[in-house]
Amino acid sequence: MFKTLSVIRGSSRYNAWLYSRIRRHLKGIVLDIGSGLGDIARRFEEPCIEEVILSDYDPLMLNALRQTTLPLKKYRVLALDITDPQVITQHPGGIADTITCVNVLEHIEKDVAALKHMRHFLKKGGQVVIFVPALPAIYGTLDRHVDHHRRYTQKTLRAAVQEAGFILKESFYMNMFGILTWFLAGRVLKQKEFHKEACHMLDKIVPILRALEMGGSPPLGQSLVMVAEVG
Repeated sequence: MFKTLSVIRGSSRYNAWLYSRIRRHLKGIVLDIGSGLGDIARRFEEPCIEEVILSDYDPLMLNALRQTTLPLKKYRVLALDITDPQVITQHPGGIADTITCVNVLEHIEKDVAALKHMRHFLKKGGQVVIFVPALPAIYGTLDRHVDHHRRYTQKTLRAAVQEAGFILKESFYMNMFGILTWFLAGRVLKQKEFHKEACHMLDKIVPILRALEMGGSPPLGQSLVMVAEVG
């Protein structure tokens, strides 16, 4: 996974687009689950965000995060495996106002259990902001390459967050064009790895894709965003 993130980390336009869609939901102390190399968290900014807690369980990721500089006065790195049932007893609860979970939940076999663990870390009235790959119909070789257990629909992700005790606030798809590129790469060409040149080329057309979706969220998309509140 460290190798894959190193290949795609140059997708600055795409990351900016993603951040623009979730920024208004971020406030207070933000716990970022599975921060990886910190590419999304680097965009977190004041004044709404008071502090960021970067987290991961992979030693390589944790080492990279400890060398990451954020444009915030307060941030720290926490070694955290959100899939471990003992996180509830090993870590204090109610430490975060917001949890961000970007491209993480699809890697977790027991996603509902992980969501319940996230709820442990949220304060009363806190919320989780989830970003996941969407549409099972385009699941292919690239998904298997990066160990995706699933791709979600609004229905399946809503069922998971509600079973974990959250109340749904908002849900929307993004990147409709990505449905075609992901289907071609994973289902037609059956690619088994990401190529830096292709990632950079796709990143260059993000301003066009972003403009096409400025009028509202598409009916379907390569990715799905869901915001849910502690019930």
